[in-house]
Amino acid sequence: MAKKAQVAATRPPPNLQTRLKKQSVWSFGGIAKAIALPFGVAVASALAWFVLRWWKMPTMYHHVHRVQRLNTSDPGAMERFFQSFHGRLPVVIEGALSSWPAMRWTTASLTERCPAAQLPVYTYDLGATDWAALRDAGEMSLSQYLAEEFGHGTAPRNGARYGLEMSLRNECPVLLEDVRIPAFFTDDLLVRYYKKAAWPTLIVGPRGSRSGLHRDTHDLPFWMALFNGRKHWRIFAPNDQALEAHYRPERNGFAFDPFQPDFWEHPDLAFATPYDHVLEAGQLLYIPNGAPHGAYNLDDTIAISGNYLDTRSLGRHYNTTCSQSLWQNSKLCWAYEHDFAQHKPPQAHNLKELSFFQFSGFAGSAEWCQAFLPDLRERAEKRAELRRCLPTVEGYCSMLGE
Repeated sequence: MAKKAQVAATRPPPNLQTRLKKQSVWSFGGIAKAIALPFGVAVASALAWFVLRWWKMPTMYHHVHRVQRLNTSDPGAMERFFQSFHGRLPVVIEGALSSWPAMRWTTASLTERCPAAQLPVYTYDLGATDWAALRDAGEMSLSQYLAEEFGHGTAPRNGARYGLEMSLRNECPVLLEDVRIPAFFTDDLLVRYYKKAAWPTLIVGPRGSRSGLHRDTHDLPFWMALFNGRKHWRIFAPNDQALEAHYRPERNGFAFDPFQPDFWEHPDLAFATPYDHVLEAGQLLYIPNGAPHGAYNLDDTIAISGNYLDTRSLGRHYNTTCSQSLWQNSKLCWAYEHDFAQHKPPQAHNLKELSFFQFSGFAGSAEWCQAFLPDLRERAEKRAELRRCLPTVEGYCSMLGE
C-alpha cells in the first residue's frame, strides 16, 4: 500500500496529465507546421521557377537564314560575288562543277586510282579540346577507309570516322587532273608565296560523320566542291555576338552543337543567327573569312576543299586575324607581307577557271612535276612523313614522261 501511495503521489493529477499531453502534441504539430510551411513555399517557388524557365526557354534559333545562291551563268555573276558575298556572306554557287571530271568520282574509282594514299581520320566529340571537336583517330589507307566506312545505307551510326584534309598533290596527284579551281578563288596569294599550303584536299565522310562548330586556320575563307552525297551546313556571321561567350580559343571553335543547341543550358544561343543549307552534289560552297561553321554528312560524301587568301581579304587578315593571340606569331602574319603587298589583284571580270596546274603557275602537269618533285624531295629529308609520298609522286611524274 505504501508503494502504491508513493507511485500515486508522484503522478500528476489527471487534468494536468491531459494538459501536458495536449501541449506535447501541439508542440510537435507546431514544429511540423513551422517546418512544412517554408518547405512547401520553397518547393512551390522552385516549381514555379522551373515552369517559368521552361515556358520561357527557347526551342529554336529566333532567326535562321537560307544561304543565298549564285549561278555562274547569270550575267555579272562574278561582280555580284565580290560585291555581295566576298568577305561578308556564305553563298552556294551553282553551275561551276558541271564540266569537272571529278564529278564522276566514286569509292571504286578512288580506291583504284589511289592505292597508296593515306587519309587522316577523326571522330566527333563535343567535349574534346581539339579543333572542330574532332579527336585524332590516326591515319588509314584511303581504300580501307572507304571499304569500312561507306555503304552502310541509312541505318544510324555512332562513332563514324571523318576523313579530312588528304593532300591530293602528295597522296594521289593523278586526281589533280580531274579538278579545277573556280574562277572566284584563283587570285590566291597562298599558292604563289606560301608553299606550305597543300590545298585543295580530299574530304570524305560517311553518313552521320560531322565536324563541330569552328573557324578555319588563320580564319581563312574556304570553298568546297561536293561530288557525291549531301552535307548539311550551319554557318554564322564572323561577328555574331551571341557566339562569343561560347568561343574556345584553344581549338578555334565553339562549345555547343550548332544543329541541336542546348537552349536550356544556354538560352542566349537563341539570339545567334545561323545560315542553313543542305549542300548537294554538283554545288560549290563559299564561306567567308572567320565565319564559324559546322557540317553534318547526311549521306556518304566525297568532296574537295581549299582555304585561300586573296588581296581583297588582306585588310581583314592583318587587322583582325593577326591581332589575335592565337595567330599573331604565325609566319603568315608577318613573313610574307612584302610579297603580298607587291601582288596586284586582277579585275573581277578577268578571273577565269583554271586547272590545278595553271593555278599553281605552270602550263601543265609535266611542268608542275619538274618543279614540285625536287621540292618534295628536299622537304622529305626534313619531314619523315613526306618520304612515304615520294614513290607515289615519282610514279605519277615518270608516267607523264613515258
